[in-house]
Amino acid sequence: MVFALVLITLALAVSLEVIIAKSRKLSSNTLPATLPVFNKSSLHTPEGYYFSKFHTWALPEENTVKVGIDNFAFKALGNIRINEITPEGKSIKAGDTVIEAEVHGQKINFRSPVSGIIKSVNKLVFNKNINDVYGEDWGLVIEKDKNPVSSENLFSGSEAFQWMKSELRRLKDFLNEASFTPQAVGVTMYDGGNFVEGVLSTLAKETIKDFEERFLNEQNNG
Repeated sequence: MVFALVLITLALAVSLEVIIAKSRKLSSNTLPATLPVFNKSSLHTPEGYYFSKFHTWALPEENTVKVGIDNFAFKALGNIRINEITPEGKSIKAGDTVIEAEVHGQKINFRSPVSGIIKSVNKLVFNKNINDVYGEDWGLVIEKDKNPVSSENLFSGSEAFQWMKSELRRLKDFLNEASFTPQAVGVTMYDGGNFVEGVLSTLAKETIKDFEERFLNEQNNG
């Protein structure tokens, strides 16, 4: 009788371990703790930078303006791989596509925040996932006309940060409207409706294209 009770106890212990292990595996698949949450504390608008509604930035440097992708787009998309940049010597207007990138196998375009002539291109960003969007992973330098950057339809300082927070709220609404699969919900969402950095890279390619239309095109964004 005692021996039978010992066997039953051991069997129950093994079963409990199996259940706990499965639970831990499920939890790790649905709530990836290694991925940081994307919220307002993730946003960054450095002093001296000007931001466009295309989610590209402009940094004035004497008679030129350095241009790159802002960290809102970087945090939302994740794994942005730049394939092409409009070549040197070409005259462009604010709103023209100057950076062609790829995210999750989907092509996506970024537009210039200012008008001018492209003076130089950062060739070091080609064919790699960018990471330091306000540092070494800038895109191009534009030689600007006489109009100062401050006269453009751009945001800077506290106004830029407030605008970016409003974009984060729009992104939450956008994701709520998207058709998530159960797998995508587990990968991207946390308790309280928060989501992880690079959330769009985990979803369908069509969602990335919709994001471009809603957030990187001035005609359709807020």
